[in-house]
Amino acid sequence: MKKVFKNWLKNYLKWLASKILRKYEPRIIAITGSTGKTTTKEAIFLVLSQASNLQDKFIVKTTGNLNTEFGIPASIIDPNFVGTPVGDKMRLSLRDVFKLTGQALKLLAQSEKYPEILILELGADKPGDIAHFMTFIHPELGVLTNIGDVHLEFFDTKASLVEEKRKLITGTLANGLVVLSKDDEFSNLIVRNLTAKAVMVSVKMDADYKATNIGLSSSGIRFDVVRNSESLSVTMPVYGKQFAYTALFALAVADYFDVPFSEACQSLTKLKLPGGRFEKIDFNKLTLIDDTYNANPTSMISALESLTSLGMARRKVAILGDMRELGSAYEKGHLDVGVIASKTVDFLISVGSGGELIRQAAIRSGLSASKTVGFGEINDKTQIRSAILPYLRDNDIVLIKGSRAVHLDKIAEVFKEDFAA
Repeated sequence: MKKVFKNWLKNYLKWLASKILRKYEPRIIAITGSTGKTTTKEAIFLVLSQASNLQDKFIVKTTGNLNTEFGIPASIIDPNFVGTPVGDKMRLSLRDVFKLTGQALKLLAQSEKYPEILILELGADKPGDIAHFMTFIHPELGVLTNIGDVHLEFFDTKASLVEEKRKLITGTLANGLVVLSKDDEFSNLIVRNLTAKAVMVSVKMDADYKATNIGLSSSGIRFDVVRNSESLSVTMPVYGKQFAYTALFALAVADYFDVPFSEACQSLTKLKLPGGRFEKIDFNKLTLIDDTYNANPTSMISALESLTSLGMARRKVAILGDMRELGSAYEKGHLDVGVIASKTVDFLISVGSGGELIRQAAIRSGLSASKTVGFGEINDKTQIRSAILPYLRDNDIVLIKGSRAVHLDKIAEVFKEDFAA
């Protein structure tokens, strides 16, 4: 019965959303990918909303990460929709459904102010998710950040995951634009036989938008963006090298909307990311890198490499936990992270069974066992204080990262409570 109701609700919200989109015809920018969707959405919104040539446009992004089969139509009906908090997640309550119905009827019955540019973040947790979105969303711009070993638990093969993500690209309007990372191994396959124009971004090779001379400092990330024969410097108050991709995606979209290149680069200096996404917090005794929002092998390795650049002469400590929903790539993904950890950290603290795989791989790759310690699931703050904090030293720089399901954010909370004083 519950499954029948969920399916009815999914199609009901889709029906309302599709009616609204047909009436108001907003220009849609749709973003998907294994990592970086939310940060890319935030950066795109920033450069467009700040653009001098778009000040007369009503531009809206979806709030939070409401990127599901329920969150997307709800966000189309009401772009300010946030849902009902249940624990650490946002859910759709019956009261929300009634509110959304009322909002939809109001939009359809009369002419209301509605976004002219709508920025949507699309999740693809299981087969059919993107295909479902494409039945009622027709993006003018499609952005695919990357394809990693995420959600493979729900896909038979990596190829089926690639095909699912590709549906956003093939579903983009023929006169629109798709933006992809040339550094992703599947990018050339994905753009094959496209009708829409495709542009590529890269930090490794020549591309339509390339980031070079990437560096990290106490003020954030700095790099040069090369576009055609023009090169401009970009500085953003974020601290992971992976955010260079975020900027490149935003600049490509800004170009499409004729935002002056220099203006878009300047706007990125104001980028602010949601909490838990490589959030750097300096305390008196140490520095915390809170990257606990989520984790997969690609983002974990990027975080470790950024930690190396940030740490410099300081002792680098990583507290790493399980990466969930990897399916057949579970063991390999954790082992790969362990190899990188052995080369990038001075002390490794692992949490959970996946964390233990990381720790063992790090030891086999050369990290001394005496510079590691492993724990099972740790959620209790008293246990965190007694088990983990004694391994820290003054002036450490500490990265905390793992899937949301293992609640490493609790460890980050303890740091913020104990070291902020």
